[in-house]
Amino acid sequence: MSSTCPNCNHPVRTGAKYCGFCGTNLTSSAEVKIAAPPNKQEKTGTSPDSKGQKQPKLKRFRTSQVVTVVAIILLFLLIILSVICRYWSEISQTLVQLLFSLYVRLPLL
Repeated sequence: MSSTCPNCNHPVRTGAKYCGFCGTNLTSSAEVKIAAPPNKQEKTGTSPDSKGQKQPKLKRFRTSQVVTVVAIILLFLLIILSVICRYWSEISQTLVQLLFSLYVRLPLL
Protein backbone atom coordinates (compact mmCIF):
# COMPACT_ATOMS: atom_id res chain seq x y z
CA MET A 1 0.00 0.00 0.00
CA SER A 2 1.05 3.55 -0.55
CA SER A 3 1.67 6.02 2.23
CA THR A 4 -0.68 8.56 0.64
CA CYS A 5 -4.32 8.33 -0.40
CA PRO A 6 -4.77 7.94 -4.17
CA ASN A 7 -7.82 10.22 -4.07
CA CYS A 8 -6.77 13.18 -1.90
CA ASN A 9 -2.98 12.62 -1.49
CA HIS A 10 -3.18 12.87 2.31
CA PRO A 11 -0.85 10.60 4.30
CA VAL A 12 -2.41 7.38 5.60
CA ARG A 13 -1.32 4.76 8.13
CA THR A 14 0.30 1.60 6.90
CA GLY A 15 -2.34 -1.11 6.72
CA ALA A 16 -5.28 1.33 6.79
CA LYS A 17 -8.36 0.20 4.87
CA TYR A 18 -9.84 3.67 4.43
CA CYS A 19 -8.44 7.18 4.16
CA GLY A 20 -9.02 9.08 7.40
CA PHE A 21 -9.52 12.33 5.50
CA CYS A 22 -11.77 11.54 2.53
CA GLY A 23 -12.93 7.98 3.33
CA THR A 24 -11.64 6.41 0.14
CA ASN A 25 -11.37 2.61 0.23
CA LEU A 26 -7.64 1.83 0.17
CA THR A 27 -7.96 -1.95 -0.32
CA SER A 28 -7.87 -3.36 -3.83
CA SER A 29 -10.85 -5.29 -5.17
CA ALA A 30 -8.83 -8.55 -5.01
CA GLU A 31 -8.18 -8.05 -1.29
CA VAL A 32 -11.86 -7.35 -0.66
CA LYS A 33 -12.87 -10.60 -2.42
CA ILE A 34 -10.32 -12.61 -0.44
CA ALA A 35 -11.27 -10.99 2.85
CA ALA A 36 -15.02 -11.48 2.42
CA PRO A 37 -15.99 -14.36 0.12
CA PRO A 38 -19.70 -14.42 -0.76
CA ASN A 39 -21.70 -16.86 1.31
CA LYS A 40 -25.37 -17.56 0.60
CA GLN A 41 -26.14 -18.57 4.18
CA GLU A 42 -24.87 -15.27 5.58
CA LYS A 43 -26.89 -13.27 3.05
CA THR A 44 -30.14 -15.06 3.87
CA GLY A 45 -29.50 -15.03 7.59
CA THR A 46 -30.19 -18.76 7.99
CA SER A 47 -26.81 -19.42 9.55
CA PRO A 48 -26.83 -19.72 13.34
CA ASP A 49 -23.60 -17.71 13.35
CA SER A 50 -25.31 -14.71 11.77
CA LYS A 51 -27.47 -14.26 14.86
CA GLY A 52 -24.40 -14.54 17.04
CA GLN A 53 -22.67 -11.86 14.99
CA LYS A 54 -25.57 -9.41 15.16
CA GLN A 55 -26.24 -9.81 18.87
CA PRO A 56 -22.95 -8.37 20.19
CA LYS A 57 -23.51 -5.18 18.18
CA LEU A 58 -26.97 -4.76 19.69
CA LYS A 59 -25.64 -5.62 23.13
CA ARG A 60 -22.83 -3.04 22.82
CA PHE A 61 -25.34 -0.43 21.65
CA ARG A 62 -27.69 -1.22 24.53
CA THR A 63 -24.81 -1.11 27.01
CA SER A 64 -23.67 2.27 25.73
CA GLN A 65 -27.24 3.58 26.06
CA VAL A 66 -27.42 2.41 29.67
CA VAL A 67 -24.04 3.94 30.48
CA THR A 68 -25.11 7.23 28.89
CA VAL A 69 -28.38 7.36 30.84
CA VAL A 70 -26.62 6.55 34.12
CA ALA A 71 -24.00 9.23 33.43
CA ILE A 72 -26.72 11.83 32.75
CA ILE A 73 -28.56 10.91 35.95
CA LEU A 74 -25.36 11.11 38.00
CA LEU A 75 -24.51 14.49 36.47
CA PHE A 76 -28.00 15.76 37.27
CA LEU A 77 -27.68 14.57 40.87
CA LEU A 78 -24.26 16.20 41.17
CA ILE A 79 -25.69 19.52 39.98
CA ILE A 80 -28.55 19.29 42.50
CA LEU A 81 -26.12 18.44 45.29
CA SER A 82 -23.85 21.36 44.43
CA VAL A 83 -26.81 23.78 44.43
CA ILE A 84 -27.95 22.44 47.81
CA CYS A 85 -24.45 22.81 49.24
CA ARG A 86 -24.10 26.33 47.87
CA TYR A 87 -27.43 27.58 49.26
CA TRP A 88 -27.67 25.39 52.36
CA SER A 89 -27.77 28.29 54.85
CA GLU A 90 -30.71 29.92 53.03
CA ILE A 91 -32.47 26.57 52.62
CA SER A 92 -32.10 25.70 56.31
CA GLN A 93 -33.36 29.11 57.45
CA THR A 94 -36.40 28.82 55.19
CA LEU A 95 -37.14 25.30 56.42
CA VAL A 96 -36.93 26.40 60.06
CA GLN A 97 -39.28 29.31 59.39
CA LEU A 98 -41.72 27.05 57.56
CA LEU A 99 -41.72 24.44 60.33
CA PHE A 100 -42.16 27.10 63.00
CA SER A 101 -45.11 28.68 61.17
CA LEU A 102 -46.74 25.25 60.79
CA TYR A 103 -46.16 24.52 64.47
CA VAL A 104 -47.74 27.81 65.55
CA ARG A 105 -50.81 27.34 63.32
CA LEU A 106 -51.54 23.76 64.37
CA PRO A 107 -53.98 23.41 67.26
CA LEU A 108 -52.58 21.77 70.33
CA LEU A 109 -53.98 18.31 71.00
